[in-house]
Amino acid sequence: MSAEAKTTGTDPQERADEEAVLRHAFHGEPLDPEVARRVHERAARVIENMREIDDETFQALIQDDDS
Repeated sequence: MSAEAKTTGTDPQERADEEAVLRHAFHGEPLDPEVARRVHERAARVIENMREIDDETFQALIQDDDS
């Protein structure tokens, strides 16, 4: 694991994918299909995790953000 991954908590592959998506969004660079696939898979995992959070916990998280 790189020093950057240790300090940011971000996997180097995820960081590279993020940068590719930003270049695609803001500079019109083509997005590699493998990058798109990995990003969609991570998004699906995040959505699934969100669905597993009960309403009380979700409301507490929202209130923490408003503070």
